[in-house]
Amino acid sequence: MITCTLTLLLLAAAPEVALDDALALALEHNAELRVTRAQVEVQHASIPLAHDWEMPKLRAQINDVENLPTGTFTWASGISWRPPNPWEWKNGSDAAEARYVQARYELAASSWQVMKNVRLSWLDVSGAAAHERLARDTVASRGKLLAVLRRRLEQGGGTQVEVNLAQLGETDARQDLLRWQGAGLKAAQSVAYLVGQAVTPIPSTLSSEPPALPDLGALMKRLEAQPKLEALRTKVQVTQAEQRNAGAKRLPWPEVSVRFRQKRSDTPPDEAVQVGLTVPLGITPAPQLEVARAVTVRAQAQLDAERAQLRAELQILHSRAEGLRARWLAFELDYRTTLESHRALQSRVLAEGTLDPTVLLAADRLAIELEHKRLEVQLDLARTLVELEGIAGPP
Repeated sequence: MITCTLTLLLLAAAPEVALDDALALALEHNAELRVTRAQVEVQHASIPLAHDWEMPKLRAQINDVENLPTGTFTWASGISWRPPNPWEWKNGSDAAEARYVQARYELAASSWQVMKNVRLSWLDVSGAAAHERLARDTVASRGKLLAVLRRRLEQGGGTQVEVNLAQLGETDARQDLLRWQGAGLKAAQSVAYLVGQAVTPIPSTLSSEPPALPDLGALMKRLEAQPKLEALRTKVQVTQAEQRNAGAKRLPWPEVSVRFRQKRSDTPPDEAVQVGLTVPLGITPAPQLEVARAVTVRAQAQLDAERAQLRAELQILHSRAEGLRARWLAFELDYRTTLESHRALQSRVLAEGTLDPTVLLAADRLAIELEHKRLEVQLDLARTLVELEGIAGPP
């Protein structure tokens, strides 16, 4: 209870923001996106490392195997250097630059995912507010009915059973009101977490008419440029460059060395310059090549699997949206006239007190349940449309 009260106080003190403002704040302050942006910087800073030459290696050696008692030493030293391989340079640079591009696509995909989650949480806030308004109206109407029945009981025209029934109906409505207030608080906390700072979401007004559905073919075309798929395509390019690099490292390549040596302590040192050719041993392909090929195949398989999964999810969600829109239209067709008639009768009964209260309460309970169900269909359709946009990717 104390935690809930503190949360309410914090949200009350937080600035009110609309959805567009919350999306902009989330792109700037979201904790996950800060980590992803840092990863982009790491990959960008790593590009020059692919251009580094192999540094020369210094080797020094001191021997004392002939005259240990006299303390006379012989020594040898040398510097060796392997010039840069242009194929390794090119493939390493390609891989590093592709990793940077991949990190940028992953940032775009994460940003789009965060925006989707903010929109979904915002719909939860708006839906809870709509349900709360309906529950508040129900508490008010049942409170009026309870007052009418109490007056009737005092005047000898009613029964305690009727009063108790109305009291139970009002208590049930108050419990619904508290439940939706709690749901709204939870959704607001989710928005604040995604945004990265304390805010008070301004609930959006839900559409009064069923919205038109996006074209599935257009969504499928957008899907091909989805940042998540682009990141996986770039990952394939990274593995291909690394595979070529593994092959380049198997090529013979020269190595230059300069050596200084003194064979005996009483002789001057000599020097030698050597140019050697490093040739990997083995006739069969190296294990590194087999691993690199397998990694490339795996990356391509991940891309194909992700594309197939996203296409299937897009089709499933589009079918779900069609079903929810049909349900919404059915509600409008079958329910609106009956609901308006019920509200008119309810107002007359509360004013005149001419109808059996048990019948009125039963009808009111059904009407309220249907209104909540209609709201749930509206919210489910809105959430499904957000999910569709999230899978298809930015337009």
